[in-house]
Amino acid sequence: MAKTIKIDDELMEVIGREAEMMSRSLAGQVRHWVRIGMSIEKSRFFDQSRVVEALSGKLAPDALTAGEQEAYIDSLFDAARSGTVEQRKLFAGRKAEGLGVGLRDGEISRESDSAN
Repeated sequence: MAKTIKIDDELMEVIGREAEMMSRSLAGQVRHWVRIGMSIEKSRFFDQSRVVEALSGKLAPDALTAGEQEAYIDSLFDAARSGTVEQRKLFAGRKAEGLGVGLRDGEISRESDSAN
């Protein structure tokens, strides 16, 4: 039985671009990426629990494999986008000071509110 899920507009744009390039439907692209994710998590070269340890500060990020580091970085940016109230305050403060607060066009954004 089919289920409906909510996907934010930014991710839908990425899915749409990739689906078009690969001649897949949107659902086909999502299924493809889900299969890849499942394979990675089951791989002996990728351990999600190690990523969680690094995110909680129990393991140095440089001890992770390349794939684990990618998941670690993705998790950091996900947290920056939708984190706790305290995290949002931290990033808002960093943005106001002109410090790195996220990615824009693949580069670290350092723009303050006044520059937007």
